[in-house]
Amino acid sequence: MMSSASIREVRRVICMKTMLTVFVLCMLCLPCTAAVVNDTTKSVIVSFQYRDGTVTPAGSRVIYGYPPDNIANSDLLAELAGKSGTVIGSYGIEDPRVLYSDTGTVLESDVRFSVILPFSAAGDHVDLLDGRTRQRLATADITGAVSAFCSAHREDPDCGGGGSPLLLYGAAALIVLLVIGACAYLLMKRQKPAA
Repeated sequence: MMSSASIREVRRVICMKTMLTVFVLCMLCLPCTAAVVNDTTKSVIVSFQYRDGTVTPAGSRVIYGYPPDNIANSDLLAELAGKSGTVIGSYGIEDPRVLYSDTGTVLESDVRFSVILPFSAAGDHVDLLDGRTRQRLATADITGAVSAFCSAHREDPDCGGGGSPLLLYGAAALIVLLVIGACAYLLMKRQKPAA
């Protein structure tokens, strides 16, 4: 049978190993958590209305996430451009008027569709072009969508923020220190002999 001193020593060793394991796991998880939190990849979604051969902008917004890869389609081209008109990126899309079914295809005359593009802080507007003739069909101003997004996400690096990773590391370090401190306190409290 073990003495009470031996039992206390076993408890102390178990507590120390537990604290060390928690500390190591927290330190290993911090970079992964920061990478997830720091992924600020955004997309611009621009909606258009195609009615009787005329295309008109129908709104835009910015969201977190990756845009689809539409490099194989070129019926229409969506060009993200800056204030000076410099093209930041050109992205092909399929003609949204073409609807596919089991019996064939139909060309609709009235459709609403969205174009999803990679976000750029320098983006000002999106030009929609005919893929064959390069004729401009419509221009959508995205500055309002970018402003609205930045108003709602001031911590985003593209909106002037950038302090969130430091806050995350600080909060995680504080939690780790509190756990270690609580374990140390409980260990010391249990080791004191009864008077």
